[in-house]
Amino acid sequence: MFEALGLTEEETRIYAELVRRGPCRIDRLPALTLLSAERIEAALTGLEKQGLLTHTDGACPRVVASPPDIAGEVLLLRRMQELHTARAAMGRLAAAYRTTARHRETDRVPVEFTPDAAVAQRIDQIQSKAREEVLMFDMPPYVSLVGSPGSLSHSNDRELEQLSAGVSYRTVYDLRALDGPGGLGRIRRYVEAGEEARSAPRLPMKMVIVDRELAILPASDDRHSGHSGSVLVRPSPLLDGLIALFEQFWATGLPLAPVAGSPGASGAGSSELAASDIQLLTLLLSGMTDEGIARQLGLGRRTVLRRARALMDRAGAATRMQLGWYAARRGWIGLPRGPVDGHEGTAGPVRGA
Repeated sequence: MFEALGLTEEETRIYAELVRRGPCRIDRLPALTLLSAERIEAALTGLEKQGLLTHTDGACPRVVASPPDIAGEVLLLRRMQELHTARAAMGRLAAAYRTTARHRETDRVPVEFTPDAAVAQRIDQIQSKAREEVLMFDMPPYVSLVGSPGSLSHSNDRELEQLSAGVSYRTVYDLRALDGPGGLGRIRRYVEAGEEARSAPRLPMKMVIVDRELAILPASDDRHSGHSGSVLVRPSPLLDGLIALFEQFWATGLPLAPVAGSPGASGAGSSELAASDIQLLTLLLSGMTDEGIARQLGLGRRTVLRRARALMDRAGAATRMQLGWYAARRGWIGLPRGPVDGHEGTAGPVRGA
Protein backbone atom coordinates (compact mmCIF):
# COMPACT_ATOMS: atom_id res chain seq x y z
CA MET A 1 0.00 0.00 0.00
CA PHE A 2 2.79 2.44 0.95
CA GLU A 3 5.66 0.85 -0.96
CA ALA A 4 5.87 4.01 -3.10
CA LEU A 5 6.80 5.91 0.07
CA GLY A 6 9.63 3.51 0.80
CA LEU A 7 7.87 1.34 3.39
CA THR A 8 8.20 -2.42 3.40
CA GLU A 9 5.18 -4.70 3.57
CA GLU A 10 5.90 -5.45 7.26
CA GLU A 11 6.29 -1.77 8.10
CA THR A 12 3.01 -0.97 6.36
CA ARG A 13 1.17 -3.76 8.18
CA ILE A 14 2.44 -2.75 11.63
CA TYR A 15 1.88 0.96 11.10
CA ALA A 16 -1.70 0.39 9.91
CA GLU A 17 -2.37 -1.84 12.94
CA LEU A 18 -1.04 0.78 15.34
CA VAL A 19 -3.10 3.53 13.70
CA ARG A 20 -6.27 1.44 14.11
CA ARG A 21 -5.59 0.17 17.68
CA GLY A 22 -3.61 3.00 19.26
CA PRO A 23 -0.59 2.52 21.57
CA CYS A 24 0.39 -1.12 21.81
CA ARG A 25 2.87 -3.24 23.74
CA ILE A 26 5.57 -4.72 21.54
CA ASP A 27 5.00 -8.24 22.85
CA ARG A 28 1.43 -8.15 21.49
CA LEU A 29 2.46 -7.34 17.93
CA PRO A 30 3.27 -10.94 16.84
CA ALA A 31 -0.29 -12.03 17.59
CA LEU A 32 -1.79 -8.97 15.91
CA THR A 33 0.35 -8.99 12.77
CA LEU A 34 1.27 -12.70 12.47
CA LEU A 35 4.91 -11.68 11.98
CA SER A 36 8.01 -13.12 13.66
CA ALA A 37 9.74 -11.18 16.43
CA GLU A 38 12.78 -10.59 14.18
CA ARG A 39 10.71 -9.10 11.35
CA ILE A 40 8.74 -6.98 13.81
CA GLU A 41 11.93 -5.61 15.34
CA ALA A 42 13.32 -4.71 11.91
CA ALA A 43 10.03 -3.07 10.89
CA LEU A 44 9.82 -1.03 14.10
CA THR A 45 13.36 0.20 13.57
CA GLY A 46 12.48 1.25 10.02
CA LEU A 47 9.27 3.00 11.09
CA GLU A 48 11.10 4.91 13.79
CA LYS A 49 13.73 6.09 11.32
CA GLN A 50 10.94 7.28 9.01
CA GLY A 51 9.35 9.27 11.84
CA LEU A 52 6.20 7.14 11.83
CA LEU A 53 6.65 5.62 15.27
CA THR A 54 7.55 6.65 18.84
CA HIS A 55 8.01 4.78 22.14
CA THR A 56 6.36 5.62 25.45
CA ASP A 57 8.22 5.61 28.75
CA GLY A 58 7.20 3.75 31.87
CA ALA A 59 7.10 0.30 33.31
CA CYS A 60 5.29 -1.06 30.25
CA PRO A 61 6.68 0.84 27.27
CA ARG A 62 4.51 0.90 24.21
CA VAL A 63 4.89 1.87 20.56
CA VAL A 64 2.68 4.66 19.23
CA ALA A 65 1.94 5.53 15.59
CA SER A 66 2.61 9.12 14.58
CA PRO A 67 -0.42 10.94 13.07
CA PRO A 68 -0.72 9.88 9.40
CA ASP A 69 -1.80 13.34 8.23
CA ILE A 70 1.37 14.89 9.63
CA ALA A 71 4.05 12.19 9.50
CA GLY A 72 2.71 10.84 6.20
CA GLU A 73 2.83 14.26 4.55
CA VAL A 74 6.42 14.77 5.67
CA LEU A 75 7.36 11.35 4.31
CA LEU A 76 5.59 12.09 1.03
CA LEU A 77 7.39 15.42 0.61
CA ARG A 78 10.69 13.72 1.37
CA ARG A 79 10.09 11.11 -1.31
CA MET A 80 9.08 13.78 -3.81
CA GLN A 81 12.32 15.63 -3.11
CA GLU A 82 14.29 12.42 -3.64
CA LEU A 83 12.53 11.88 -6.98
CA HIS A 84 13.28 15.44 -8.08
CA THR A 85 16.91 14.96 -7.12
CA ALA A 86 17.06 11.68 -9.04
CA ARG A 87 15.46 13.31 -12.08
CA ALA A 88 18.01 16.11 -12.04
CA ALA A 89 20.82 13.55 -11.78
CA MET A 90 19.43 11.60 -14.74
CA GLY A 91 19.26 14.85 -16.71
CA ARG A 92 22.93 15.52 -16.01
CA LEU A 93 23.82 11.97 -17.05
CA ALA A 94 21.79 12.37 -20.26
CA ALA A 95 23.66 15.59 -21.07
CA ALA A 96 26.97 13.85 -20.44
CA TYR A 97 25.88 10.95 -22.64
CA ARG A 98 25.01 13.28 -25.52
CA THR A 99 28.28 15.17 -25.09
CA THR A 100 30.24 11.92 -25.19
CA ALA A 101 28.30 10.77 -28.24
CA ARG A 102 29.05 14.01 -30.09
CA HIS A 103 32.76 13.42 -29.61
CA ARG A 104 32.67 9.93 -31.03
CA GLU A 105 34.26 9.71 -34.41
CA THR A 106 31.22 7.89 -35.77
CA ASP A 107 28.84 10.61 -34.63
CA ARG A 108 29.41 12.98 -37.51
CA VAL A 109 25.98 11.73 -38.54
CA PRO A 110 23.65 11.74 -35.49
CA VAL A 111 23.00 8.01 -35.60
CA GLU A 112 23.26 5.68 -32.61
CA PHE A 113 23.42 1.90 -32.95
CA THR A 114 21.27 -0.27 -30.67
CA PRO A 115 22.21 -3.97 -30.35
CA ASP A 116 19.55 -6.52 -31.10
CA ALA A 117 18.95 -7.37 -27.45
CA ALA A 118 17.90 -3.77 -26.69
CA VAL A 119 15.85 -3.01 -29.80
CA ALA A 120 12.43 -3.79 -28.34
CA GLN A 121 13.16 -1.82 -25.19
CA ARG A 122 14.35 1.19 -27.19
CA ILE A 123 11.25 1.12 -29.42
CA ASP A 124 9.04 1.08 -26.34
CA GLN A 125 11.03 3.91 -24.76
CA ILE A 126 10.84 6.29 -27.71
CA GLN A 127 7.11 5.64 -28.09
CA SER A 128 6.72 6.56 -24.42
CA LYS A 129 8.44 9.89 -25.14
CA ALA A 130 5.88 10.86 -27.80
CA ARG A 131 3.82 13.95 -27.02
CA GLU A 132 2.37 14.83 -30.42
CA GLU A 133 2.56 12.09 -33.07
CA VAL A 134 4.08 8.76 -34.02
CA LEU A 135 4.64 7.74 -37.66
CA MET A 136 5.17 4.05 -38.39
CA PHE A 137 6.04 1.64 -41.16
CA ASP A 138 4.70 -1.76 -40.08
CA MET A 139 5.95 -4.94 -41.73
CA PRO A 140 7.23 -8.39 -40.71
CA PRO A 141 9.40 -9.84 -39.24
CA TYR A 142 8.67 -8.57 -35.74
CA VAL A 143 10.59 -8.10 -32.52
CA SER A 144 9.27 -8.74 -29.01
CA LEU A 145 8.99 -6.47 -26.02
CA VAL A 146 9.62 -7.73 -22.49
CA GLY A 147 6.53 -9.64 -21.49
CA SER A 148 4.61 -8.97 -24.70
CA PRO A 149 5.08 -8.74 -28.46
CA GLY A 150 6.94 -5.72 -29.68
CA SER A 151 6.24 -2.31 -31.03
CA LEU A 152 5.98 -3.27 -34.65
CA SER A 153 4.49 -6.64 -33.82
CA HIS A 154 1.18 -8.37 -33.34
CA SER A 155 0.42 -6.39 -30.19
CA ASN A 156 1.58 -2.89 -29.31
CA ASP A 157 0.04 -2.00 -25.97
CA ARG A 158 2.21 1.11 -25.75
CA GLU A 159 0.43 2.50 -28.80
CA LEU A 160 -2.95 1.94 -27.19
CA GLU A 161 -1.78 3.77 -24.07
CA GLN A 162 -0.46 6.69 -26.09
CA LEU A 163 -3.58 6.91 -28.24
CA SER A 164 -5.72 7.14 -25.11
CA ALA A 165 -3.42 9.94 -23.92
CA GLY A 166 -4.08 11.94 -27.10
CA VAL A 167 -0.97 11.09 -29.14
CA SER A 168 -1.65 10.87 -32.89
CA TYR A 169 -0.59 7.68 -34.70
CA ARG A 170 -0.32 7.28 -38.47
CA THR A 171 0.74 3.85 -39.69
CA VAL A 172 1.43 2.51 -43.16
CA TYR A 173 1.10 -1.29 -43.23
CA ASP A 174 2.99 -3.44 -45.67
CA LEU A 175 0.67 -5.85 -47.50
CA ARG A 176 2.47 -8.74 -45.80
CA ALA A 177 1.46 -7.34 -42.39
CA LEU A 178 -2.15 -7.11 -43.53
CA ASP A 179 -2.06 -10.61 -45.00
CA GLY A 180 -0.38 -12.24 -41.98
CA PRO A 181 -2.21 -14.27 -39.31
CA GLY A 182 -4.65 -12.01 -37.49
CA GLY A 183 -3.49 -9.00 -39.49
CA LEU A 184 -6.93 -7.50 -40.08
CA GLY A 185 -8.01 -7.95 -36.47
CA ARG A 186 -4.82 -6.33 -35.21
CA ILE A 187 -5.27 -3.28 -37.42
CA ARG A 188 -8.93 -3.02 -36.42
CA ARG A 189 -7.88 -2.84 -32.77
CA TYR A 190 -5.63 0.16 -33.38
CA VAL A 191 -7.99 1.98 -35.74
CA GLU A 192 -10.84 1.67 -33.26
CA ALA A 193 -8.51 3.22 -30.66
CA GLY A 194 -7.83 6.19 -32.96
CA GLU A 195 -4.98 5.20 -35.28
CA GLU A 196 -5.04 6.39 -38.90
CA ALA A 197 -4.01 3.44 -41.06
CA ARG A 198 -3.11 2.95 -44.72
CA SER A 199 -1.56 0.13 -46.70
CA ALA A 200 1.15 -0.11 -49.32
CA PRO A 201 2.03 -3.09 -51.54
CA ARG A 202 5.63 -3.07 -50.33
CA LEU A 203 7.47 -0.98 -47.73
CA PRO A 204 11.27 -0.54 -47.81
CA MET A 205 11.75 -1.15 -44.07
CA LYS A 206 10.21 -0.98 -40.62
CA MET A 207 10.37 2.41 -38.97
CA VAL A 208 9.06 4.47 -36.04
CA ILE A 209 9.31 8.27 -36.00
CA VAL A 210 8.38 10.13 -32.81
CA ASP A 211 7.43 13.83 -32.80
CA ARG A 212 9.65 14.32 -35.88
CA GLU A 213 12.60 14.33 -33.48
CA LEU A 214 13.62 10.66 -33.28
CA ALA A 215 13.45 7.71 -35.65
CA ILE A 216 14.36 4.07 -35.13
CA LEU A 217 14.81 1.58 -37.96
CA PRO A 218 16.68 -1.68 -38.63
CA ALA A 219 20.44 -1.45 -38.91
CA SER A 220 20.62 -4.08 -41.64
CA ASP A 221 18.36 -5.95 -44.02
CA ASP A 222 18.11 -9.27 -42.17
CA ARG A 223 14.49 -10.02 -42.99
CA HIS A 224 14.62 -13.75 -42.37
CA SER A 225 15.57 -13.83 -38.70
CA GLY A 226 14.34 -10.37 -37.70
CA HIS A 227 17.60 -9.88 -35.76
CA SER A 228 19.72 -7.03 -37.02
CA GLY A 229 19.98 -4.41 -34.32
CA SER A 230 18.70 -0.92 -35.03
CA VAL A 231 19.79 2.67 -35.45
CA LEU A 232 18.36 5.68 -33.66
CA VAL A 233 18.34 8.81 -35.83
CA ARG A 234 18.23 12.26 -34.23
CA PRO A 235 17.40 15.61 -35.90
CA SER A 236 19.42 15.81 -39.11
CA PRO A 237 18.98 15.84 -42.89
CA LEU A 238 18.77 12.04 -42.61
CA LEU A 239 15.77 12.30 -40.28
CA ASP A 240 14.16 14.85 -42.61
CA GLY A 241 14.57 12.37 -45.44
CA LEU A 242 12.94 9.58 -43.42
CA ILE A 243 9.98 11.83 -42.61
CA ALA A 244 9.62 12.74 -46.29
CA LEU A 245 9.76 9.04 -47.19
CA PHE A 246 6.96 8.30 -44.76
CA GLU A 247 4.82 11.13 -46.13
CA GLN A 248 5.35 9.88 -49.68
CA PHE A 249 4.08 6.41 -48.80
CA TRP A 250 1.27 7.91 -46.74
CA ALA A 251 0.13 10.08 -49.66
CA THR A 252 -0.18 7.08 -51.98
CA GLY A 253 -1.39 4.54 -49.42
CA LEU A 254 -4.85 3.03 -49.42
CA PRO A 255 -6.85 4.07 -46.31
CA LEU A 256 -7.69 1.09 -44.15
CA ALA A 257 -10.32 2.63 -41.89
CA PRO A 258 -13.16 0.96 -43.84
CA VAL A 259 -11.37 -2.36 -43.51
CA ALA A 260 -11.07 -1.94 -39.78
CA GLY A 261 -14.70 -1.01 -39.40
CA SER A 262 -14.10 2.55 -38.20
CA PRO A 263 -17.47 4.33 -38.17
CA GLY A 264 -17.81 7.23 -40.53
CA ALA A 265 -14.45 6.59 -42.15
CA SER A 266 -15.72 5.80 -45.60
CA GLY A 267 -16.11 8.11 -48.56
CA ALA A 268 -19.12 10.26 -49.36
CA GLY A 269 -20.68 7.69 -51.65
CA SER A 270 -19.99 4.70 -49.42
CA SER A 271 -23.61 4.61 -48.23
CA GLU A 272 -24.37 2.89 -51.55
CA LEU A 273 -22.54 -0.18 -50.23
CA ALA A 274 -22.90 -2.28 -47.13
CA ALA A 275 -20.04 -2.16 -44.63
CA SER A 276 -19.05 -5.73 -45.51
CA ASP A 277 -18.80 -4.79 -49.21
CA ILE A 278 -16.62 -1.75 -48.39
CA GLN A 279 -14.37 -4.01 -46.34
CA LEU A 280 -14.07 -6.54 -49.16
CA LEU A 281 -13.50 -3.82 -51.77
CA THR A 282 -10.70 -2.21 -49.77
CA LEU A 283 -8.93 -5.53 -49.34
CA LEU A 284 -9.29 -6.24 -53.06
CA LEU A 285 -7.75 -2.90 -53.96
CA SER A 286 -4.93 -3.32 -51.43
CA GLY A 287 -3.52 -6.06 -53.67
CA MET A 288 -4.23 -8.94 -51.32
CA THR A 289 -4.86 -12.33 -52.91
CA ASP A 290 -8.30 -13.93 -52.87
CA GLU A 291 -6.96 -16.59 -50.53
CA GLY A 292 -5.61 -13.93 -48.17
CA ILE A 293 -8.89 -12.03 -48.18
CA ALA A 294 -10.81 -15.22 -47.48
CA ARG A 295 -8.50 -16.00 -44.58
CA GLN A 296 -8.76 -12.53 -43.03
CA LEU A 297 -12.55 -12.35 -43.38
CA GLY A 298 -13.19 -15.94 -42.39
CA LEU A 299 -14.86 -16.72 -45.72
CA GLY A 300 -14.42 -19.34 -48.38
CA ARG A 301 -12.47 -18.43 -51.52
CA ARG A 302 -15.54 -19.04 -53.68
CA THR A 303 -17.54 -16.62 -51.53
CA VAL A 304 -14.87 -13.96 -52.03
CA LEU A 305 -14.92 -14.52 -55.81
CA ARG A 306 -18.71 -14.38 -55.91
CA ARG A 307 -18.91 -11.16 -53.91
CA ALA A 308 -16.10 -9.56 -55.94
CA ARG A 309 -17.96 -10.49 -59.15
CA ALA A 310 -21.12 -8.92 -57.73
CA LEU A 311 -19.27 -5.65 -57.07
CA MET A 312 -17.84 -5.67 -60.60
CA ASP A 313 -21.30 -6.25 -62.07
CA ARG A 314 -22.71 -3.42 -60.00
CA ALA A 315 -19.98 -1.09 -61.28
CA GLY A 316 -20.24 -2.39 -64.84
CA ALA A 317 -16.55 -3.28 -64.69
CA ALA A 318 -14.92 -6.03 -66.71
CA THR A 319 -11.72 -6.08 -64.61
CA ARG A 320 -10.77 -5.35 -61.05
CA MET A 321 -8.70 -2.40 -62.25
CA GLN A 322 -11.86 -0.89 -63.69
CA LEU A 323 -13.64 -1.68 -60.43
CA GLY A 324 -11.00 0.30 -58.53
CA TRP A 325 -11.39 3.29 -60.86
CA TYR A 326 -15.18 3.20 -60.51
CA ALA A 327 -14.99 2.80 -56.71
CA ALA A 328 -12.74 5.85 -56.40
CA ARG A 329 -14.94 7.89 -58.76
CA ARG A 330 -18.10 6.99 -56.85
CA GLY A 331 -16.52 7.52 -53.43
CA TRP A 332 -17.07 3.91 -52.40
CA ILE A 333 -13.72 3.94 -50.61
CA GLY A 334 -11.86 6.70 -48.83
CA LEU A 335 -8.92 7.88 -50.89
CA PRO A 336 -6.31 10.52 -49.94
CA ARG A 337 -7.61 14.05 -50.51
CA GLY A 338 -4.20 15.63 -50.98
CA PRO A 339 -0.47 15.04 -50.63
CA VAL A 340 -0.83 13.83 -47.04
CA ASP A 341 -4.59 13.89 -46.53
CA GLY A 342 -4.75 17.14 -44.65
CA HIS A 343 -1.47 16.72 -42.79
CA GLU A 344 1.22 19.32 -43.25
CA GLY A 345 3.95 17.03 -44.50
CA THR A 346 7.30 17.89 -42.98
CA ALA A 347 6.17 21.30 -41.77
CA GLY A 348 5.56 20.04 -38.22
CA PRO A 349 3.46 17.86 -35.98
CA VAL A 350 -0.09 17.04 -36.95
CA ARG A 351 -1.71 17.94 -33.66
CA GLY A 352 -2.44 21.61 -33.21
CA ALA A 353 -2.17 22.27 -36.96
